[in-house]
Amino acid sequence: MTDGKVRCRGRRWAFAAAAVALSSLPACGSTPADQPTAVNGDPSRSIAAAGTGAQSIDACALLTVGEVTQVIGTMGDSGPRAGDSGDGGSSCGWENPETYHSITISIGSAGTAVGGTLPAESPYGKTEPGSDGIRFAAGGIAEFALRDRACEVQVVTKVTDNSDRSTAVRLIGLVRDRA
Repeated sequence: MTDGKVRCRGRRWAFAAAAVALSSLPACGSTPADQPTAVNGDPSRSIAAAGTGAQSIDACALLTVGEVTQVIGTMGDSGPRAGDSGDGGSSCGWENPETYHSITISIGSAGTAVGGTLPAESPYGKTEPGSDGIRFAAGGIAEFALRDRACEVQVVTKVTDNSDRSTAVRLIGLVRDRA
């Protein structure tokens, strides 16, 4: 067997393993039995698993399809990509498969923004201050606090300038109002 065939089989094995692992992750469109228990009747706020008492916020429930497509255009046949940190944090990403324009929301775990203030150090290094406690990092990332959680919104439609910042600020306002 040649070295190229071994590498090809190794890639196939890695791809198959990744597919199995990804198929076990929860999605925004999961059935009600798979959804966490709502808090105060609000499905966007739920009790985290394992009895931690921390509330988890479904990042995919914070924007409507119309609000997303207004920014990135069509999403084609793909829905949002949901993520769950397992400690009360969550994320959701939407992408236009034709233009690669995207929006990603990451909601941090409880206690990551003590007193409603972002940590002094950004994981992205150098940042620029914005309005209402928002700070901007490279790559279209806007960091903000949501109660006691450090959160992010990333909007990518223009990669040559900072024109996506105003869209990020608007989306942060919607997220803060709904979470």
